[in-house]
Amino acid sequence: MKSSIMDINSMELEQKKYWLLFYGLIIGVSFDIFLYDKTPGISYLIFIVLILLIFLGSFWGSFIKLNNLMWLFTVPILLLAITFFIYSNQILKVLNYLIVPILIIMFSSLVTKVNRYDWSDIGFIGDIAKRVFVPFRFIHKPFSTLFRITDHGGKDNKSRVLPKIFLGILISVPVLAIIIWLLSSADIVFKNLFLNVPVSKIIRHFFIIVITSVYSVSFLWALIKAFSKREGHVYSKIKWKLFFDPVILLTLLVLINLIYAVFSIIQFAYLFGGSSFVLPSSYTFAEYARRGFFELIIVSIINFGILLFGITFVKKDNKRIFVAIRTFLTLLVIFTFILLVSAFYRMSVYEQAYGFTYLRIFVQTFMIILFFLFIINIIYIWQPKLPLIKSYFIISLAIYIIMNFANVDAIIAKSNINRYFETGQIDMVYLKSLSYDAAPEMQRLLISVDSSSDPGEKQIAGEIIEYFNGKKLDLEKEKSWQSFNISKYKAEKIIDKYIE
Repeated sequence: MKSSIMDINSMELEQKKYWLLFYGLIIGVSFDIFLYDKTPGISYLIFIVLILLIFLGSFWGSFIKLNNLMWLFTVPILLLAITFFIYSNQILKVLNYLIVPILIIMFSSLVTKVNRYDWSDIGFIGDIAKRVFVPFRFIHKPFSTLFRITDHGGKDNKSRVLPKIFLGILISVPVLAIIIWLLSSADIVFKNLFLNVPVSKIIRHFFIIVITSVYSVSFLWALIKAFSKREGHVYSKIKWKLFFDPVILLTLLVLINLIYAVFSIIQFAYLFGGSSFVLPSSYTFAEYARRGFFELIIVSIINFGILLFGITFVKKDNKRIFVAIRTFLTLLVIFTFILLVSAFYRMSVYEQAYGFTYLRIFVQTFMIILFFLFIINIIYIWQPKLPLIKSYFIISLAIYIIMNFANVDAIIAKSNINRYFETGQIDMVYLKSLSYDAAPEMQRLLISVDSSSDPGEKQIAGEIIEYFNGKKLDLEKEKSWQSFNISKYKAEKIIDKYIE
C-alpha cells in the first residue's frame, strides 16, 4: 500500500515538472518586467500576487493535504506588498524587501507542512534557511527537463519542435553575445553595425530572466518533492537542558529588583515629577530626559535575556523556590515596564525639544514592541503552555505592519512643522530628505510662509521650492507604470502647482 502511494506521488511529481518550467518562465519574465532595474510601485504588489497565484497553481488538486489555516500568512504578505503602492519611505521599503520573501518562504513551508519544526520552535529558523538553500541541489532540474522534452526516445515529434527552438535560443544567446563582443573588438565596421543594438542590455535582461526562472523552478520542485514524500506530520522539538541552579537565579533576581526599585523611585521623582523636583546643576529638563535613553533600552533588552534564560534553563525541582522565581521574574517585568515608560517619555520630551527623526520614531516603535513582548512574558511565566515564539512573532509583525501604514514621513513632517509654529525652530535640511509622503505637509508649511516678509521664512519658502524641484526631477526619471505609487501621484499634483 505504501509503495503504491509513493508511485502515485512520483507520477504526480513527474507530470508537474513540465508545468514548473512554465511557472518558472513566468516568474523570470515577470521579475524582469516588474522589478529589475525599476523603482517598485504597483508592480511589486502585482508581482507578489502573481507569486501567490503560481503557488496556488503548483498545488492545484492537493488542497485537502495542505494546512489551509496557514493561508492567513498571505494577509501580512499582501499588506506589506501594498505599502510599495501607497507609500514611499525608503527605509521601510528596504526592510520589506527582506521581510516579504521571508514571509513567503514561511508561508510555503507551513501550508505544505514540509517544515521539520513547528513555527513555535526556534528550530523553525533552520527550516527557513533550508527552504532557501535546498533548491540549489536541484538547479540542474530545469535544464534536464528541457532536454528530456526535446529528446523523447529519439522520435521527431512536431509537438516538440517549439521546445527545441526555445532551447536553441537559450543556448545561442550567451554564445552569440561572446562572439559579437569579440568580432566588434576585431573589426570597427562590424562594431558600427551593432552600435545601436543594446547587446549588453539584452544579455543582462536575458541572464536575469534565466537566473530567476531557474531558481524559481528549483524552489518549487524542492517544495513539491518534499510535499509528495512527507509521511505523517510529527514535529521535532528542541529540548533545552535544565542546568541552572534556582537558588543562584533567585539571588540574582532579588539583587537586580532592589536596584530597579531604587531607580524607579528616582524616575517618579525627577522625570515624571517634572519641574516639581530640582534637577542636577547644568542640566535642562530635555537634556536630563535625553541622557541615558539608549542605556535604558539596553538594560531592558538585558532584562529580556534574563527573563528568557530564567524561564528556559533553570531547574524546576523545588516547587517553592520556583514559585518565588516566578514572583521575582514578574517583578522584574514590572520594573522593566517602568524602564520602558521612562525611556519612551524621555524620547518624547527630547522630540518636543529637538524634533522628530526616523531613528527616534523607529526606536519608539521598538520600545512598543518590547512592551508587548514583556506582557506576553508575564503570561508565559504563569502559563508555560503559551506558544511563546508564535506570540512574539505575531505581535512584532502586527506592530511592524501598523508602522508601515502609519506614514512615518508624514508624521515626522507634520510634527516638526507644528513644532516650528510653536517654537520657531525647524531643521529644513532634514525635512528635505524626507520622501514624497511629506509633500502635503511641506505644502502646508509653504502656504504659511510664502507671503511672509520675514527673511527667515522667505528662506524656508525657498528651501521648500528647492525640495519640490528635486522631487520633480526624480519623478521625471520614474515615469514607468511599474513605479506608479499613490504618494508620488499626490506629490506630483502638489509640485505641479508650484513648479512648471
